Amino acid sequence: MTPSDLFPAISPAMARELFLIRDASWADRFKENFNQFIVAPLEYSWPVIRLPLPPSRTSNHALIMVNSGRVDITIGHQAYTLRSQELVIVPALQIFTLHTIQPDSVGFMSFISQELILSAGSDIDFDFLKLTGNPYIRLSDQQTQFVHTILTRLTIEYQENGATKPELIRPYLLALFAEIDRAYIGPMSAKTDMGERLVQRFMDLLTIRIRETRFASQYADWLAVSPNYLNKVVKSRTGKSPSVWIDERVVLEAKVLLVQSDLTVAQIAHEMGFPDQSTFGKLFRKYTRLTPTQFRSQFVGNKAVMSNTT
Repeated sequence: MTPSDLFPAISPAMARELFLIRDASWADRFKENFNQFIVAPLEYSWPVIRLPLPPSRTSNHALIMVNSGRVDITIGHQAYTLRSQELVIVPALQIFTLHTIQPDSVGFMSFISQELILSAGSDIDFDFLKLTGNPYIRLSDQQTQFVHTILTRLTIEYQENGATKPELIRPYLLALFAEIDRAYIGPMSAKTDMGERLVQRFMDLLTIRIRETRFASQYADWLAVSPNYLNKVVKSRTGKSPSVWIDERVVLEAKVLLVQSDLTVAQIAHEMGFPDQSTFGKLFRKYTRLTPTQFRSQFVGNKAVMSNTT
């Protein structure tokens, strides 16, 4: 079993079976090669999404732009409420939870494969597509107009040809990312103080190394600070200790495994570094008020549908 099996990322096709309601427009929504690229207006998308979604990890980058209305989403541990002229980009493999889409919301939702982006040029290196980037972006009036225009053109292309003509999609994606990059603000600005930088670096490590250890002392070692100092800074800046952040991230990873894999609860406990299933279950209940089995049962029907699809 490979790491990708143990920590699965679902494709748009798998997400479709897990999280969407089949309606009369089902066949028209999913054009040829939609696993590589799919885009649709928010007002067309939200009625068929089974909200709220459980914590999920996808193999594609996700983009949600709001022109009006409201979208509530959590990316990693950070909650965002998107309103007019705001967007988020969820990098591939990042965990996110889509909570609500206000019914009158206007905007776009898109999923873009890393392969399609890489094929557009070997020098593409946008920070907002990285796991440790800042997913939230605020647009100016002019930037909103430009981004809206590009996404509208991509939507027309998708409706006409799906993703069968990547040579037409790539230039628009490059223009889209270039406009987003103009508005992008990285996770650590020059004015950020040392404490904030340490917290950000700790959060980055949680994202990429949570599978390796559950011990705060190891994170302190990676950050070249003492465990006491890490605890003091993180707790004073966030209100929670590093150990709590680690536990919450473990539970988040476990939720993804419970929904997106066929591993038993005992296997998940082992993969997340617990000595036994009972210890894992106690931690999971502490943060969710559900047993792992109860949490999984909420989605077992959809998983059964997914396992029977090609």
